[in-house]
Amino acid sequence: MILTSEQRAEACVASGAWSQVTLDELMRRAAAAAPATTAFEDVGAGAVPGLSAHYSFADAVRRIDGLAAFFATVGLRPDMVLGIHLPPCADAAIVIFAALKAGLVVAPLPVYWTKSEIEAAIEAASIKAMVTASEIENEPSGELVRDVAADTFAIRFVFAVGDGQPDGLIDLTEVLADVDALGPPPEVTRRGVAADHVALLSMARTPDDELLIVPYSHNQLTAIAAGHLMEAGVAAPETVLSTMHPASLASMAGAIATALMAGGHVAFHHGTSLAGLAGAVESAGADRVVLPEAIVAPLAAALDRPVAFSAVGAGLGLMPAPAARTVDLVTLGGLCLIPRARDAGGAMVALPLGEARMGGYDDAPALFEARIRPKAGARSRKAEGELLLGGAAIPDAPWPEPQSGRRGALLGVTSDGFLRTGLAVEEHEGRLMITGTLGETIGVAGITVSPRRLDALFRRYEGVEDAAVFPIDAGPVGHRIGLAVVPKPGERPQLAELLAWLDGEAAGKLDRPVALLSVPEIPRNADGSVRREALFLAAVA
Repeated sequence: MILTSEQRAEACVASGAWSQVTLDELMRRAAAAAPATTAFEDVGAGAVPGLSAHYSFADAVRRIDGLAAFFATVGLRPDMVLGIHLPPCADAAIVIFAALKAGLVVAPLPVYWTKSEIEAAIEAASIKAMVTASEIENEPSGELVRDVAADTFAIRFVFAVGDGQPDGLIDLTEVLADVDALGPPPEVTRRGVAADHVALLSMARTPDDELLIVPYSHNQLTAIAAGHLMEAGVAAPETVLSTMHPASLASMAGAIATALMAGGHVAFHHGTSLAGLAGAVESAGADRVVLPEAIVAPLAAALDRPVAFSAVGAGLGLMPAPAARTVDLVTLGGLCLIPRARDAGGAMVALPLGEARMGGYDDAPALFEARIRPKAGARSRKAEGELLLGGAAIPDAPWPEPQSGRRGALLGVTSDGFLRTGLAVEEHEGRLMITGTLGETIGVAGITVSPRRLDALFRRYEGVEDAAVFPIDAGPVGHRIGLAVVPKPGERPQLAELLAWLDGEAAGKLDRPVALLSVPEIPRNADGSVRREALFLAAVA
């Protein structure tokens, strides 16, 4: 499926920002150049029973081709969406490249998501099949995804990896036991240029907490990887260790495509402790680690040698980093992935107003362009408003709405292909300062949640007359949720009882408060908005 207009695609190719090479073609070229070298490997303790692998490029391509043939044989057709519900692992990379080889689109399903969150993604992204594991961190992920499929008419197949799989799943280990018998990969005939087709659906959230599907073509992903290489100054093959979801934008563009374009390989680690992650870095001999921004400084302190970091974060630049050895991968809440090298002091470099060229070189292709959409009726002389982004690395069209007719959040794109980010910015001497979101949000563990949605959720709890959430600063992880309630006469709500109630409401894991405060009334401003800072101050008084 091609979503980018022909005119914009031609402009990106002419500028040199788009290479017209698909991710699976990158993999084929890497395998042809060095078939015996390592392509993907697992390091450290695994999160899935029986799942630990090391694949050379030749081994990887064999498995990719066979699995692509299998996907086509069972009836998965080009442009169908395959949901990836797996932790970072080498087998996930094989599944992803097999899907791309068969012309499928991949979408990440975070392993911490609840059943209702996965179901919402299936509908919004039109997912037709899923891949999961028997268990992930001792949680029965295979049973969870199987139950989701049983309740969701759209899902045709559930594939799985790892030992001890429950009944009802298609075991990919058995499928690949005789990989050569699966036949050659399918010949995918598509209109236009193959690299213009959508390869990945990223997942983001609107300020109102609605799920937002963000489509990326092969060309957009490789443009991000090229920008990453230039911002990082990579001039030789690197071993890149990824701790991110394997089908996330950060992993596919920031780790996998980056490593392939540099002639290196990818090691995967599902980190659950700092010591385990430090051990994985040493075991893999990693040159670069792609990981959440909050973990960069603690990991650097735990290592005995210098390592380069690619820090995945929202773009606020709040976390310290080792000087001159960190590249920020700015997500802006999951909408994009913009590589920006930190300055010599380790501080984040703000986005520029106008065009940004790869690596900061004047003769390099432009990776993106930033504009400001002024506030309606604004009279201030200060350049402020909504951040708009366009260019080679930025999605420029929404994913089509579900065939079910359900209307959800659609990606906001202007008529000239600029992405509406929903972020408020101010311009200072040619640089953009992100001042917040256009709507009220709370950042929890790097994810944006809507306090108004949570207010409405908790007001349904029996025994309260009114309720409102407030943010509690939790250091590197962002914020946690606190809850203030006005009890009904004679009622004394308890946190444990409320958490049990949330299970029946199919609430997400990030929706759960860590503190409960009873108050005589919820403080509000004249316009009815909640004074959340006042609630926080009452909680800590």
